[in-house]
Amino acid sequence: MENALFVLKTLLSRGQENQSFIGAAWVATLLKVSPRKFKRRLALTLLSWSPHYFYRHINEEYFTLPFKDFLESEFNRNKESRKKIMNQILSPYLNSHQTVLDYGCGPGFLTNAVSPQVARVFAVDVSRGVLECARILNGQENTTYLHTKQLDDLNDSSIDLIYSFAVIQHVTDREFERILNTSYKALKDNGRIVFHVSVDEQGWRRESDWVSDKSIKGRIKFKCGLNCFTRNGKGIVQMLKDHGFTSICLQPIVSLCSEVFDDICKQHLVTALKNPSSE
Repeated sequence: MENALFVLKTLLSRGQENQSFIGAAWVATLLKVSPRKFKRRLALTLLSWSPHYFYRHINEEYFTLPFKDFLESEFNRNKESRKKIMNQILSPYLNSHQTVLDYGCGPGFLTNAVSPQVARVFAVDVSRGVLECARILNGQENTTYLHTKQLDDLNDSSIDLIYSFAVIQHVTDREFERILNTSYKALKDNGRIVFHVSVDEQGWRRESDWVSDKSIKGRIKFKCGLNCFTRNGKGIVQMLKDHGFTSICLQPIVSLCSEVFDDICKQHLVTALKNPSSE
């Protein structure tokens, strides 16, 4: 019964785009018109409807917690894990003069951790509902939350650095190439991308495996973006080269961290520079 209710909530709140969880128009509207005193609790509750943000099943202690306490625990878990990503993985690439772009920002926890370290952050996501949650939970004066359809406004070589975590493994090669193309246009000359990717992840499928899965479950997961793609490292490097990026470095994230605090630490980081001479 609980699983059926979760599926129903997910279907009712999905937007039209793949992976647009809590992206339905009514979600963003409800958050906007709700009285200020209810906005935070409502945003947290809606995040728990998505299969990507708040996870009750990951901690046995959560099962005995009142729902309100579970929401606060997941809020704090997300906040702390994103602080660690910023401190242990992203911080070497950041400085106080930069304008950066968070691609696939979700509820904005990493955006919030990065914002004090830079001059300005543009944070982009495909879900209008989750963007409204981000504005409520993680809004800062130097942060602008945008829908992916507004990215054309940034294709003006004005961004110093684009980072993306827990996003690329959910998108097809075609979408990954679109992200790279958009990123290249948005970056300044010698601007940098810092992307979290999955390389030859044990137990994960490649995109071709998902496409060939004709089962109902497989089709639903592929359509909704609930799948995770692993890729070949050489293939990732070649895709970046094909889009004009240079100084490409692919390395295990664990080599950058003082502790393993998230599944991300078991995967890879790819960094690269925009090469103006290739334009």
